Amino acid sequence: MKSAGLKRTTGNSSKEKSDKDTFFVITIFGAKLYEKPALDSKLITRITVGEKIVAEKIVETKQSIHIGEGFQLHGHFVEVKGQGCSGFIHSSDLTTFRPQLEQVYDGIMIPDFKGKMIHKTTDKRIETCNDKPFEIIEDITTYDHIIHTYTDFNDCLENTYLYKYMTLQEVYHQLPVHDPNIDITSKGNFILMPEFIEKKDNQYIFKGIGITRSIAIIKNKDGQFLIASLDCP
Repeated sequence: MKSAGLKRTTGNSSKEKSDKDTFFVITIFGAKLYEKPALDSKLITRITVGEKIVAEKIVETKQSIHIGEGFQLHGHFVEVKGQGCSGFIHSSDLTTFRPQLEQVYDGIMIPDFKGKMIHKTTDKRIETCNDKPFEIIEDITTYDHIIHTYTDFNDCLENTYLYKYMTLQEVYHQLPVHDPNIDITSKGNFILMPEFIEKKDNQYIFKGIGITRSIAIIKNKDGQFLIASLDCP
């Protein structure tokens, strides 16, 4: 993620903040605040999703968060001071987009980055499979920052969310947002994060949850990222 107003240098270095160094926590699990700019440093606390962060410094490192084979969240560290807590946050937990927060269950908040709806279209067509005709219904809703395509295949439903401007790190944190699966336990309620399986060509493939058979982050030919999920009862 690039931060406006700061010139980057290679290696481990830092640049003083500018007035435009404002970020927001993007992960629903809370951004980790470390004592030092290192992933193995002491964890001070987690900062709630949607919280505004003003960077004191940007500290360049080559440390990445390992999700799985062939999939890492790259970034730098953002130093925070005088905002009720002081420490360092890995930039992959942050975004420059201001989210709207929505409560999906008791105490569980998710970020909404869609923006305003621009327009919506519905397309109906007939396709043939195994010599049998099937009606396909496709709804396409365009928002400021996302294009949502909902496709009804009779027995199965496909949802794709194309993010117009977000990075892979930012899109990754949206995996549990569109169809939240809540784990209700005696210790509290938690949103489940899809488990990463493998990277294959331009796709990052995850294990489905519930009726979701498959879910993937796909990089399209324009370099944009989308989330695609297939639900079959």
